[in-house]
Amino acid sequence: MGNLRRARELFDAATVADKKHIAAWHGWAVLELKQGNIKKARNLLGKGLKFCGGNEYVYQTLALLEAKAKRYERARYLFKQATRCNRKSCASWLAWAQLEAQLENNRAARQLFEKAVQASPKNRFAWHVWGVFEANLGNIDQGRKLLTIGHMVNPRDPVLLQSLGLIEYKNSSANLARVLFRRASQLDPRHQPVWIAWGWMEWKEGNISTARELYQKALSINSTTESAARCLQAWGVLEQRAGNLSAARRLFRSSLNINSQSYITWMTWANLEEDQGNSIRAEEIRNLYFQQRTEVVDDESWIMGFLDVIDPAIDSIKRLLNLDQNSYYKVKESTSNTTAGDDVEGSTEESASPSSANVNDNNIDTGSGFDLDDFIRIMLSLDPSKLEVQLTTSLKDPPKIARTTNGVWRPATKTSRTSTTL
Repeated sequence: MGNLRRARELFDAATVADKKHIAAWHGWAVLELKQGNIKKARNLLGKGLKFCGGNEYVYQTLALLEAKAKRYERARYLFKQATRCNRKSCASWLAWAQLEAQLENNRAARQLFEKAVQASPKNRFAWHVWGVFEANLGNIDQGRKLLTIGHMVNPRDPVLLQSLGLIEYKNSSANLARVLFRRASQLDPRHQPVWIAWGWMEWKEGNISTARELYQKALSINSTTESAARCLQAWGVLEQRAGNLSAARRLFRSSLNINSQSYITWMTWANLEEDQGNSIRAEEIRNLYFQQRTEVVDDESWIMGFLDVIDPAIDSIKRLLNLDQNSYYKVKESTSNTTAGDDVEGSTEESASPSSANVNDNNIDTGSGFDLDDFIRIMLSLDPSKLEVQLTTSLKDPPKIARTTNGVWRPATKTSRTSTTL
């Protein structure tokens, strides 16, 4: 876990030596967040704004905290501030888009996804999250297209191929999905989610032995990760359906030894016992979940403290923040202060409102004037009419060579694990 006390001492020393060291304020806040110290983290982020002025990373982190606490108007305001600090911040646009997607403000989410890919045309996370978003809404062709674009500009990323494989299995054929999973596993053999997804598909296809082998492969990579916990849970379900109840129980228990907070695993195990007529044992398992569950309690009292530490030089922020009886931020901007560049942001924020008529809009045309085909043709030199052909060709080619961190050329199958986090 490291020496937390020493880390705090160093962050404190850095901020004392230079109060405008924004990276120190933000890094210290992130450290406290990881320890569950929400109020302390907010205070540090507020001081970062006070001494350093507006910063996209600080605003973005505060926005994510507000979104997690379901204070959505505040989150929107803070995301807007983050994108004003840096309009090329793909991460801020993407995080904001995911918030709107979560709230089913589909048109607003699409507008923000458009801004994310415009900010960073080759960003694999932007293409991936947007593609999955469309596929989940039933826009399969659009989702497939977006993921394919992401793969074309990130040919060594296994996550994009993994998602394409799942889409093809659900909407096309298992054989094509296998090709995609196999290529993804060749690109990064240590990427556990690919093996798990592939194993799940084989189980659904009735290939139990193959599924077990793929799950075992995933666990052989690392048996202590969150992915390993999900793999054990999925394998437990397989054994439960196959009638191997003792094995299923062992797998569920092993999964919970890694992640004791998994509601799905606890309830799946409880349902197994219920199905076997062990009602008392099922109730014991449910009670165990609630007894060991831990939650971080957020504190509303940070609000006034946050406003108090904002630098007087940016008093305009205070005028934009107004706490009503429900403790929600309301953004008040006069039209005289709105620039041409802000018009787009204003329309996006308006469409993002939960009361907007755009909620649940499933029309992929956002009305923003963004032309995806023209964009990839100009910015990425891709022919929209040949994406499917290019994908097929890339899957037939041998895996490309990737450069490792030590500068030695090695086959792509030996690269380090690719992160899947947005």
